[in-house]
Amino acid sequence: MAGQLAPTARRDAAHVSHLLALAAAAIAVPLVGWLFWALVLRLGANDFHDYWLAGRLLLEGRSPYDLAALRDLAAHEHLTLEVGGGYSYPLPFALAMTPLAMLPYGAAQATFSVISLAAFGMTTAAWIPWAHGRSSDLGRRRLALALGAGLYPPVYGTVVNGQANLVVLPFLALGAILALDESRTSRRAGGGVLIGLAAIVKLVPAVLIVPLALGRRAGAAVAVMVGALGALLVAVAVAPWAAAGSGGLAALFDPDPYYTNQSINGFVTRLVQPTGRTMPLFERAFDPRPAMIALTALFAVLTLALLWHYRAALRTRRGAALGMAFVLVAGVAGAPKDSFWNETMCLVAAGLLLAVDAPDLRFGRFDRRDRCLLGVWLGTAFLWAAVWAIEPSPAGAFAPIVNLMWSSSLYGLLALWLLFARRLRQAC
Repeated sequence: MAGQLAPTARRDAAHVSHLLALAAAAIAVPLVGWLFWALVLRLGANDFHDYWLAGRLLLEGRSPYDLAALRDLAAHEHLTLEVGGGYSYPLPFALAMTPLAMLPYGAAQATFSVISLAAFGMTTAAWIPWAHGRSSDLGRRRLALALGAGLYPPVYGTVVNGQANLVVLPFLALGAILALDESRTSRRAGGGVLIGLAAIVKLVPAVLIVPLALGRRAGAAVAVMVGALGALLVAVAVAPWAAAGSGGLAALFDPDPYYTNQSINGFVTRLVQPTGRTMPLFERAFDPRPAMIALTALFAVLTLALLWHYRAALRTRRGAALGMAFVLVAGVAGAPKDSFWNETMCLVAAGLLLAVDAPDLRFGRFDRRDRCLLGVWLGTAFLWAAVWAIEPSPAGAFAPIVNLMWSSSLYGLLALWLLFARRLRQAC
C-alpha cells in the first residue's frame, strides 16, 4: 500500500512545489520594488492613507465620507497627505478596512502590502494551472508567465502606492473562472457573486454583466448584481450612519487631469487643463466635461454594438472568455477616473485570452497584427512607468509630446481593446 501511495504523494508534492514556485515568481519583482520604495527611497503609500483613515472613522462611529473629519484625523495621526476628494470607495470596502484600522498606521500599511502580494501570488499560482494545465513540458513557460505577470508595471505601482487592486484581483479572477464553467449553473452563479464583490470595490468588473447576459449565462449576470448590492446592503445595515455624505461619489464623474488618470476622461481633460506635470495643448479651448462624456459614451456604444453583433460567439466558452476580456478592457479605458494602477485588472483579460487561444503558451497562434497589438499594450505600460519615474519637464519645446506621453497607457488599452474585437470576430 505504501508503495502504491508513494507516486501519488510525490505528484502532489511536486504540484504544491510548482504552485509555490509560480507564486514566488509572480511576487518577486513587486516585492523587491516595494522593499526598495519603502526602505531605500522611504516613500509612503498615499492611497492606503484614505483606507486606513476611513476604517478608523468607522471605528469611531463617524462617516468615512466626512472630508473635514478625514482631514482632522490625518492631522492628528501626523499623516502628511493630500486628501483631495477624500475616501472615494463604496462603504463595504471601508468596513473591510476596520481590522487594519485597529493597528498603528505603519503596521497596518505593511500588513496591507503583505496581504496584497500574497493575494497576487496565490491568484497567479491558481490561475496558470487552470488555464495552462500541469504538464511538465510547459513548466518553464508557466514560470515565465508568472514572472511576466509580476513585471506588469501596474502591479508594482499598486503595491507601492497602497492601492486595493491586488486584494480585489482574487475575486475577479476566481469569479471569471467560475463564470466560464460549462458544467454547473451553481458554479457560474458563485462566480457572478465573486465578480460582484470585486465590483463593489472597483466598479469596472460590473461591466461583465453584459457579456454574461448576452452569452446566456443569466444566472451569473444576476449573481453579479446580487453580490454587489448584497455587500452594500450588509454594509449599510451594519453601519447605517456611515453612508452619510456618500453622494459625493458622483464627483468621480468630474473631469480629472491628474497624471495617473489613464481613462478617456484624463486624456481629454489634460488637453485643455494644466497640471503640475503637463501643459495643455489647447488651453481652455473647450469645456472637457461634454467632450469627455461624448467620447466615453461613443466608446461604450461601439463596445456594446460589437458585443451585440458577435453575441452568438458569446454562447461558447471561448467566445464568453473573449467577450468578458473585451468589456473588462473597455471598462478600464472608459471608467471616469481610472488610475494606471487599476490596469492590473487587464491581467485577467490577458489571462482569459491566453487560456482560450494559447493554452500551450505558444504565441505563434496569434497573427502578426495581434502580436503587434499585444506589444503595444505592454510597451505603452512600460513607457508610462518610465515617464512616471523620469517626470520630464512639462514646459519647453517638447511640452505637447510630454502631455501626450502621460496618456500613453490609454493608447495601449485601446490597442488591447482592438485585439479582443478582432478575436471576437474570428470566434464567430
